[in-house]
Amino acid sequence: MGFVKAPATKEMLIEGVRETMGPEALEMIEKAYKVSEDSHQGQFRLSGEPYIVHPLQVGFILYELGLDEKVISAGILHDVIEDTKYTRDDMVRDFGTEITQLVEGVTKISQIKSQSKETEAAENIRKIIIATIQDIRVILIKLADKTHNMRTLSFQPPEKQRRIANETLSLYAPIAGRLGIYSVKSELEDLAFQVIFPEEYQDIKKRISAKKSEREDYIEKLQLILKQRLAEIQINANVEGRAKHFFSIYRKMKTKEKTFDEIFDLRAIRIVTDEIKDCYGVLGIVHTLWSPVPGRFKDYIATPKTNMYQSLHTTVIGPDGKPLEVQIRTAEMNAIAEFGIAAHWVYKEGKTHANERHLTVKWLEVLQTWQDSSLDPKEFLEELKYDLHEDEVFVFTPKGEIIQLPKGATVLDFAFRIHTDVGLHCKGAKINGRMIPLRTELRSGDQVEVVVDKRSKPSPIWLRIVKTPSARQKLRAYFRKLREETSKDLEQGAESAAELTLNAEVLEELKRKPSEKVSKQTQTQGQVAGGKILVAGLRDIPVRLSGCCSPLPGDQIIGFVTRGRGVSVHKKNCNVALKQREEEQLRQITVDWDYGQTEPVPVRVEVKAKDRQGIYLEMVKSISGTQTNILEAGASTVQKDTLMARFMIEVEHLDQLKEILGNLKRIPDVVFAHRVK
Repeated sequence: MGFVKAPATKEMLIEGVRETMGPEALEMIEKAYKVSEDSHQGQFRLSGEPYIVHPLQVGFILYELGLDEKVISAGILHDVIEDTKYTRDDMVRDFGTEITQLVEGVTKISQIKSQSKETEAAENIRKIIIATIQDIRVILIKLADKTHNMRTLSFQPPEKQRRIANETLSLYAPIAGRLGIYSVKSELEDLAFQVIFPEEYQDIKKRISAKKSEREDYIEKLQLILKQRLAEIQINANVEGRAKHFFSIYRKMKTKEKTFDEIFDLRAIRIVTDEIKDCYGVLGIVHTLWSPVPGRFKDYIATPKTNMYQSLHTTVIGPDGKPLEVQIRTAEMNAIAEFGIAAHWVYKEGKTHANERHLTVKWLEVLQTWQDSSLDPKEFLEELKYDLHEDEVFVFTPKGEIIQLPKGATVLDFAFRIHTDVGLHCKGAKINGRMIPLRTELRSGDQVEVVVDKRSKPSPIWLRIVKTPSARQKLRAYFRKLREETSKDLEQGAESAAELTLNAEVLEELKRKPSEKVSKQTQTQGQVAGGKILVAGLRDIPVRLSGCCSPLPGDQIIGFVTRGRGVSVHKKNCNVALKQREEEQLRQITVDWDYGQTEPVPVRVEVKAKDRQGIYLEMVKSISGTQTNILEAGASTVQKDTLMARFMIEVEHLDQLKEILGNLKRIPDVVFAHRVK
């Protein structure tokens, strides 16, 4: 493997700590090293090296990130409790509870064993995230641990190499990015890149090496020009070339479909100043020297990223007529850009600030949403990956407050980000003063105003509208609570109104016999919906949605016990059901939708419109725009200039059908749109 840093020695760590951190820190770190070395005596890594090499490297990485002696010591000790005879009590005695808790937070969850490696990885990451919420330093140690393991990945079997590299690329590197630790993020990405795409990695590496001297000459020329102009206006600044790591080049080639020679930001520069005002002064000089490219200026100083990153970004046409990327920031911003949250633990005057452990980082608010233990591992990983990999949009409240959300987030996500109650009672919203649908995606610069009505309640289709894990979790919690309350009310109702419910013997009979007649009569009588409707507060009772009125989730419903066909469910005002109950003397039973658990129901929709070019396609796009699956579609001309279109669609809730029909009716030249029973 080509991209591997030379391992640090014990002497390098000790000398560095002695020079920068003082005698007390040195004493603690030396003690941690001695305990770790003694405890791991006789243990070896796959490389054949003594095991102590690994905790030493973890400690040195943490030292390079500028962390304090407690974090470095915890990194050196992170495998001791799990892998040796040294106990938790021993550690509390020797190092105190704080370091012990850090080590426990990082310790691999070895007791979690699963048939699926993906499930096991998800549970490990979920555990790490929960520990991180309690103390952000936990994930910093874990990232250092992962970094050294990736540096020595070549000693693992090929299949395991690829699995670990993929996990690193999709999860750990983005987590480092979200914490703003770009030095770690870049290294993890390149280490994973060379394992997953070895040929592409080597190709980019050779190309960069071949153009190294040309690139250095170009940067040197820019440095001379800039330093001269900045000296004229008395701005002190350091101008340097900005190296782009291999994976970012590969990713840009793929996402933008460009060749290597078309990636011009290989020759990007960074200008580091003393003060914020100087950043804008430098920007003016850069734009005076070279023409800025429209739409390529970003001010992350005025609107920092969620990981605290601040900088000015601009792209100009350089002296050779090609695009040149320029970053402008202060020295403090530069430290945060390299080390992110870790920059807040930089050693100062012999002490670290105790309250820095509890720094409020906006990204940690997102971490809070990843604790939902009700999510299955696969769903958890998907939620996590979405939030890690999405770019951000910056939108404004009516008072001018900036709210950051992942790209693709909707107005409904915005409402839940403001407050849970605002989301749950959101009736509508305005973007830049204009009323818009709740599923509308936000764009940077939008001013969003949420219309709240305490009488409004969430619809299950909102779970398909929201994009952020936090909003989705809040909705799941709402529907979970609603199901519990509904189930309890139904049970109480059944007890207090015996004439409306089944006796226990009949209920048990329904549960015991799914009944072949139910499935045989499904096509002609309606749709089986067992498990999606609560019957007297119970699930898993055979249920049939009657075809006469075709109830949808959201409709008020009643249920009747039929002979051999389980429970027949109708709309509450269904005349056929009321007549059938009298003729066949059916017994009524309390039923309700099991919201959050319902499955799509096939629904036929008919649309009449003036026949003009493109109108049928507009109908299809209108339905698809609500993220609705179209099972069947067709259209025919019934009269001169009149088109009849028919669709079979899958609908999850009455609100979804209302939205679809409402959108269809708003299409110019549509006469009517309605459901066909």
